[in-house]
Amino acid sequence: MKWKILIYMPLLLLTFFLPFKTADYMINKDTTKKEVTKEKEWVEKSIVDTTDIEEIPITETESTQKEEVVTESSNWWEYPDEIFETTRSGDDLLVLVNKQYKLPSTYAPKDLVLASTSGIRRGENYSLRKVIIEDLKKMINDSKDNGIDLSIVSAYRSYQTQVDTYNYWLNKNNNDVEYVDTFSARPGHSQHQLGTTLDFSTNEIGDALGDSFANTKAGKWLAENAYKYGFMMSYPKGYESITGYKFESWHYRYIGVFNATEAFNQAKTLELYLRGYNL
Repeated sequence: MKWKILIYMPLLLLTFFLPFKTADYMINKDTTKKEVTKEKEWVEKSIVDTTDIEEIPITETESTQKEEVVTESSNWWEYPDEIFETTRSGDDLLVLVNKQYKLPSTYAPKDLVLASTSGIRRGENYSLRKVIIEDLKKMINDSKDNGIDLSIVSAYRSYQTQVDTYNYWLNKNNNDVEYVDTFSARPGHSQHQLGTTLDFSTNEIGDALGDSFANTKAGKWLAENAYKYGFMMSYPKGYESITGYKFESWHYRYIGVFNATEAFNQAKTLELYLRGYNL
């Protein structure tokens, strides 16, 4: 009798404890999955641009640049028949990215950091290349000294995020490709994939994204001073036939202080300046 007890007792104990260990393992495994999914969703929310763009009449303001305004041609929003890969690496501050030259789907900056390291408001939600942070920090500090508030509403977007963003705007606008192409870049053609481009806003308009930014103190200050810190407005008013996009007073790209200053002194827009180094 005693030998039977000795044999069955370990089996009973094993049966009692095994389900609890298995359940514990499953719970831990499920928790890990939830944490990974939650992190992925946060990243997507922080970079997908689905903010409605407000369109209001723009008050004409005198520009510090004397470049002749180019009259826009018909169908300026269309993509050319031939599309080429960029002639420079995406890491190059002077790479030309537009409707004819696109970045590879595999390109992604390797030095991304949170935009908040520059001190810009709302920067904890967005990423930028480390190479632009110091000059952005100087610009934010100087803007504050001048009573100007600047915030960020969009920054780096991966190729896949731009796929999602472009499709979002198509769905929102009944698949009107011609209309969407006036303001949203197709995947690979977005400057945001570079990690050196950001969309600004201000508390003057509740951190909204849209044409109203042009008439704010922040928008006017940026238009006058951004080049001093290496930033240039990508899509200025009157150059739709050159850039292929509507006027975006909030959209700036960093090309370095020397280059931006040179472009300003030569009275060239970003697009025309970069063409000189890429074509």
